[in-house]
Amino acid sequence: MIALDLHVHTCLSPCGALDMHPGAIVREAVACGLDGVAICDHNAADNVAATGRAARAAGCLAVPGIEITTEEEVHVVALLPDEAAAGALHARVASALPGRNAPGPFGEQVIANERAEVLGFNPSLLAGATSWSLERAVGEIHRAGGLAIAAHADRERFGIVGQLGFVPPGLALDAVEVSAATGFGEGRARYADPLGLAAVTGSDAHRPGEIGRAVTFLHLDRPDAAEVGRAIKGVGGRSVLGGGRPMEDLAMHILDIAQNAVEAGATRVEVRVEEDEAADLLRIVVADNGRGMDQAAASRALDPFFTTRGTRAVGLGLPLLRHAAEAAGGSLRVASAPGAGTRVEAEFAWAHLDRAPMGDLETTVLVLLASHPDVDLDWTHRRGGGEYSVSTGDLRAALGGASLASPAGIALARAAVRQGEAGLRGPAGGARRREDDR
Repeated sequence: MIALDLHVHTCLSPCGALDMHPGAIVREAVACGLDGVAICDHNAADNVAATGRAARAAGCLAVPGIEITTEEEVHVVALLPDEAAAGALHARVASALPGRNAPGPFGEQVIANERAEVLGFNPSLLAGATSWSLERAVGEIHRAGGLAIAAHADRERFGIVGQLGFVPPGLALDAVEVSAATGFGEGRARYADPLGLAAVTGSDAHRPGEIGRAVTFLHLDRPDAAEVGRAIKGVGGRSVLGGGRPMEDLAMHILDIAQNAVEAGATRVEVRVEEDEAADLLRIVVADNGRGMDQAAASRALDPFFTTRGTRAVGLGLPLLRHAAEAAGGSLRVASAPGAGTRVEAEFAWAHLDRAPMGDLETTVLVLLASHPDVDLDWTHRRGGGEYSVSTGDLRAALGGASLASPAGIALARAAVRQGEAGLRGPAGGARRREDDR
């Protein structure tokens, strides 16, 4: 399993910050705990190779890409299998651009290397639309061996639905991108599922601090661009597990804390999400049988600058969850003892205007199972009078020996969570607050 920000601009994009050079992007991605990024500058790929070199030196992945603007002013992300394919598509896009850039009104279009040295400037008007129709752009992407993804489909400006009002029948898209402005589960259900396509997400970062705002989780054999394409297409046992906003969604906080538990030696993790609209209460409990902590370590675990993890610079799981709970009129409690595991309980005022969105719980379950198929997980989500549970014991019994991380295991778990969540949205589950109408 890898976590990628699948939409990042460099200083080549005229709207990108000058400090979005290849080396800075890779450093920020690593600091965020990402396994890589996709470089998707507007109508060009000049900085793809340099970002690739920086990523390889840092031990992470840079997927080659271009964000193409069609004549209808629809944005389409092209994800390519390698840098050669990106270069070939770049040349064809350049021939379809309308004219030369004017740096004053539109911004500089900086070509930089991995050492932050300026090599030159792209002279084309990258901020403009190409002469390609949407259908032509999709065809050209496929001709280059890439995937055509409807960029930020939930946005009115430059999104396919916002620009056209519909998705043209027969358009050979490979996936739909949900922007960081919309919850991943909601965006997937609204824009991707009706088309029978995978949903992905990315930050659309134009500044270093925006990298990692939205992350896509992929189940694949090895971290390379071609494998990313196979996962998005859902072939060869690869798949998109889901996505979310790590700094915002409660589902991502749950995932982070559960991952911490496994890294602390837990072989069993219990997660309970309880929503009681009548009592104005949301409670999240994550309990494990890991090695536990003494009182001093438990206190330090709430410090955002303390971590025992080597995957990122600071430990944000518990501090972020505590901040989210307190911002919504609630609290967070941690009970732990050496050799006795850890129990984290967070409470929120359910209807509080500052309560963080729940996010996509399906993603949380699937990433946990795909990452740690041998760990026992008991998952329960209760809303109003409805409740469902997913247990790895039950899933393993139904699989008859197949791994939870196998295609059959992931499909079974996905179906179980979707069925359960659909039941909670029915009459027995009560009304559901729109998570992003705030």
